[in-house]
Amino acid sequence: MNTKVAIVTGSNKGIGFEIVKGLCYKFDGAVYLTARNEERGRQAIKKLENLGLKPLFHTLDVTNETSVEEFAQYISKHHTGIDILVNNAGVLDFDKPITSYEDSKKLMDTNFYSLLTISKILYPLLNDDARVINISSDWGLLSNIRKQHWLDTLVKEDLSVDEILQFVDDFLQAAKNGKNSYMSFAGHYGDYKVSKVALSALTFVQQREFSKQGKNVSINCVHPGFIKTDMTNGMGDFTPERGAHAPLFLALEAPQSLKGTFVWHDCHQVNWDD
Repeated sequence: MNTKVAIVTGSNKGIGFEIVKGLCYKFDGAVYLTARNEERGRQAIKKLENLGLKPLFHTLDVTNETSVEEFAQYISKHHTGIDILVNNAGVLDFDKPITSYEDSKKLMDTNFYSLLTISKILYPLLNDDARVINISSDWGLLSNIRKQHWLDTLVKEDLSVDEILQFVDDFLQAAKNGKNSYMSFAGHYGDYKVSKVALSALTFVQQREFSKQGKNVSINCVHPGFIKTDMTNGMGDFTPERGAHAPLFLALEAPQSLKGTFVWHDCHQVNWDD
């Protein structure tokens, strides 16, 4: 099938759900709502169908390589590639500003390590002129990190994926070493901050790689705003619908030449490393 394809990970609720809704209204192609839990995913699909929209559904657990591979095989069988990929899946325990090593590792598996799995399995399916949007956060700005070594390392023009992995591993070791070590790395909610800083850094490294390979793929990260969702216990400045505004701008309206940038919720570019 030659239909264009848009995919949003972790999209059965919150910002992801609103991004799917916006794509269904504005994108001329197939829009995939994905979720780990099939029942919740189907319920979300039903809500959109009640609005007269026609999203497609597929189960996808971004932390499970087999699940990602099965999804990739399905897309390969039914379509000619991926045109829009929104990496939205993410977790945060808002009630725990300081978490254990085990909890921090689980968060990293969803918020960061999953992107490496997606890169390996789904990125080869990206069509020319494809757009990848990584959902970051204002906590994904480099200024959230307190360790000078990593402030210096993560801004290098030749930063590598291995160095980003070392950054994440260094934090997890700090989490293993206890509260004081945890706090000295990135403060409260350090695991979430580190996951989003790592995601942002990975965005820039991967854009550099795409450009080296001569592929006209744009990959950007975006702070959607402080959104009232289940993840924030309903606290926030914006509704999920408003939170979808900048991601949808990157997916549908931004020039293809906008590449490797950090975009704010009002769609302007910001310096990630200020």
